[in-house]
Amino acid sequence: MEIFEVMERAFDARFERPALTFTETEDQELGRIVRVRGVEPIPLDEVKDAAKAAVTDLRWRKETAGIAIGGVPVATDDRSKTLILGKRARARENPDMTFRWKTAGGTWVELTGTQIIAIADAVADHVQACFDREGELHDTIDAAETVEVVLSVDITAGWPDRRDNTPN
Repeated sequence: MEIFEVMERAFDARFERPALTFTETEDQELGRIVRVRGVEPIPLDEVKDAAKAAVTDLRWRKETAGIAIGGVPVATDDRSKTLILGKRARARENPDMTFRWKTAGGTWVELTGTQIIAIADAVADHVQACFDREGELHDTIDAAETVEVVLSVDITAGWPDRRDNTPN
């Protein structure tokens, strides 16, 4: 006999889920079993874990989305950060050395060692600011005592501005 499953009511997946328990009744007329699944609240710790996972994912996207330094787009994906750090090490040895560098926008520029160091520092500051914001949000979520408080945390606010990270 076919099993036709329904929920006992509509639910909000942010803090509720289908229960493991259900009731079944036989529908002779349609030749099937109707299974009605209950709804249960998601435990606070699981809601917190999901919220923190969303924050961590957002931090990674913000961290690797790139920044602008003096109006020039600079990639901040993991490979680009590695290349920038490598050039920074070379530039520290010889700050007057020049480097031909391809921007995130595809433009070629000549940079001095001093400029490379400044770019590397701005990228590092951007990455750290992203991790700092992630940590703040995790702390706020951990301190929440109810599901409602967890769900009220605006995880999209307070991230570093990636539009202009020109060193002072």
